[in-house]
Amino acid sequence: MRNYDLASATYHSSLNLKCLPLTTWEFRKNAFYDAILFEKLQTNWSSKQDFLKQSEKENRELIVTDKNFKIVFVSKTISRISGYHKKEILGKSPAMFQGEETSEATKLKIKTAIKELKPFKEVVLNYRKNGDSYWCEIEAYPMFDKKGTFLNYIALEKIAS
Repeated sequence: MRNYDLASATYHSSLNLKCLPLTTWEFRKNAFYDAILFEKLQTNWSSKQDFLKQSEKENRELIVTDKNFKIVFVSKTISRISGYHKKEILGKSPAMFQGEETSEATKLKIKTAIKELKPFKEVVLNYRKNGDSYWCEIEAYPMFDKKGTFLNYIALEKIAS
């Protein structure tokens, strides 16, 4: 073992390696960014539930809309089912995933639940960025502040089986 240590030390000292200083913790930010952003969204909610952790545990995607039903948060794995990158989704309506063969009856059920600010669970035909369709199970909940003012809709989504 002593010969190995000596040979290893000799070899490594002969290498022309330059150590670079760590100038940022940016690599760590990515691992926690979703959690930090989601926590900020929850600050005014009357009840807090860790939907992000739930979505990860259940292998589901998480989409959050604002009161105008524009997407303000998506889980980092959204491209897994939709083919879209986060940046392509933020600021748009979740209707962007629907297409010509999406059931009008299902869309009406969802619109009614949203208009009445009620939770809903539906299976809808969605479309990926490349145009392929997939059945998506959506479980959504309205979120309110302590005064009862509507703030966000939370949707947990997965490929329907």
